[in-house]
Order: sequence, then structure tokens, then C-alpha cells
Amino acid sequence: MAIQHRLVPDGELHEPKGAASASANTAYISNGAGSGTWKKIASDAIQGLSGDSGVTNKLILTDGSNGFVLAPAYAHGEMRFFDNGNAFAITTVADTTLQTASQYTLFTGTGAPFSSANLEGVTFSTDRLTFSKAGLYQLGFWCDITSFSGAAAKTAFRYRINGSTVSTLKVISKSAAAGDMKSMSYSGFVSLAANDYIQVMIATDVTGNVTIGDMILSAHLIKG
Repeated sequence: MAIQHRLVPDGELHEPKGAASASANTAYISNGAGSGTWKKIASDAIQGLSGDSGVTNKLILTDGSNGFVLAPAYAHGEMRFFDNGNAFAITTVADTTLQTASQYTLFTGTGAPFSSANLEGVTFSTDRLTFSKAGLYQLGFWCDITSFSGAAAKTAFRYRINGSTVSTLKVISKSAAAGDMKSMSYSGFVSLAANDYIQVMIATDVTGNVTIGDMILSAHLIKG
């Protein structure tokens, strides 16, 4: 008597084809042509992904539509210097309130001996950090002024993106007397595209030499 397959008891059913020789923790993946193989589930077998093409440093994230996307896992880097004694020659800006971003000068060369540290997905060159991964980054900035350009001078810093876009935000400090030393810091977020770069800009309301003893500009990818 014929028995419908749907009526075969569980004890009489066999495992899927190939299960007897399949490695542990593998799944059967169809090849789309009536066959398939037992293997680890790769990214191209997950809904919404076409494969990572061998790219490392990626996270699999849900896309909100029952699928998944690949996103950068992390990127970070910093440029910095410590115990600097070389002065940076600077000229007063026209707007001595230091509110005009376009009047800021690139902080580079003598008095700005940057080097890099902790680079991952970020590269360093002379006075800039360049980002290979697009996303939202957390920026951190810290410096100490060991010598102002004058006895009652103001000094301020901003950052600049791609050599043209100067940040609206600034950090500013003012000396009250000769020999004053001050520290400044900043933490915030900025959206960057792949290959964008950031530099430090400086301005003062008194022409002279300013010495920055220590400085760090750091960036950390928080959302790719």
C-alpha cells in the first residue's frame, strides 16, 4: 500500500542528503541549479548582502527590512605632540573677536611637530588625518598653551575639513598676564565622507609667537 510522504512517521524519515558527511556547524546552501553544498554560512548567503569580497573589518547589521548590510567595524587615529618648545609665529587677524572662521591660519610647520598614533582606517601626513571610511566620527581635541603671543592675547582653535570647510565651533583662551599658561579641550561629532581629511586651524588677536606645549587631535568612528 502506498504511503504519502507527508504521512511517513518521523522515525522513518532520513536526514537531508549529505548530512552524514557534513562538517559540524555547517548548513546546506543551494547553488540555484538543483544542488548545493554543506558549508559555513557566508555573507553572500545572508539576505541583503552580496558578499564582502574578502574585505575585513566589517560588521553585519540589520537593515530594518528583514535583511542585513555590511558596515565598517571601527576606524580611529590621532595626531599629536608632547613637550614642544618651538614657537609658532602668528599674525593678528582683522576680526579680533576671533569669530571669523576664514581668518584662521593652518597650524603646521615650526611649532606644530605632529606625529601619529593608533591609526586604523585613518592615515596621517604632516598636519592632517585622512579617513578611508565614511561615517560619523567623534573628535577629541586637547592642547596646552605654554606661551601666548602677548601679555593679554587671545588664542583660538578650529578644525578644517578638506582644506576649505572651517568648523563653526571654536575653543578659545586668553592670557591675563605675561607668563600665563592655559589648557583647552573639545569633544564632538562630525560626519565625514571617504577620503575626507581634517586639520587644525589657529588664530590670535596679538601678533607674536605662541607656543603649544602639547596637543592631540583624535577621531573615532562611531557609526559607519
